[in-house]
Parts: sequence; structure tokens; C-alpha cells
Amino acid sequence: MHKHLPEMKAATGIDFPPVFNPIVADFYSGMVVTTPIHKRFLKKQISTKDIWQMFKEYYGGHSMVEIMPFGEELKENFIASNSLSENNKIQIFIYGNEERFCITTRYDNLGKGASGAAVQCMNIMLGIEENYSIV
Repeated sequence: MHKHLPEMKAATGIDFPPVFNPIVADFYSGMVVTTPIHKRFLKKQISTKDIWQMFKEYYGGHSMVEIMPFGEELKENFIASNSLSENNKIQIFIYGNEERFCITTRYDNLGKGASGAAVQCMNIMLGIEENYSIV
């Protein structure tokens, strides 16, 4: 519920507030990717906490995926992109309000990027621990 949503709505002439995620960054490794979704486009009415619960159940057993506690991103109103630097883990935040929600993923783009994902997939195909690494 950013303070500039009413003026964005007025300036663009849209009937509903846009999903607004300002991002300012200057860091070596770390990335945050956000997917904003308006709930009115969903076939079924569902709460943000219900969406969080679905992710929690699906990824609950994965050692390299952490679904952050519901409301975690609101503690400091900031999701630091580089806090998983030199880590092969991925964190998923689900947050929003009655009208819209966001799925935000935080990871080290150098470790969990294409090369890290390739090693993880190779490990799975070889039948060894998915997070095994010689380094």
C-alpha cells in the first residue's frame, strides 16, 4: 500500500491500483525477482496466506528452497538482494493484500544461476545429493 499508488492510478487512468515494486540495487552477487499478481485474474478467490501455504506444502521437503515465514518481509519493509551471497539456497517470500500479491524469490545469481542449477540437475540425474559440491 505505497503512498504513491493513488497518483499512479490517477495519472494512468486505470480503475485499480497497480502492483508497484520499486527496486534500487548496486551489488555484486544477489538477485531478487518479483512476480506481481492481481487476485481478480485468478479463477478461484484465494487469500495471500492460502497461496503461501500452497508453496510451503509443495517445497517443504526441499533442502535448497526456503519458504520464508508469512509476513517475514514486512519486519523491516525491505528484502536485501545480496543476503544469500555465496549460497546455493533460494528463498521465496509470498506477501500482499486483499487485491494483489507478490511472489518474490531471493538468491545468489552467481551461485544459484545457470551454473549452480546445472550442477544441481546433474547431481539429481546421477542420484547423489542435489546440493553436493566439491568446493
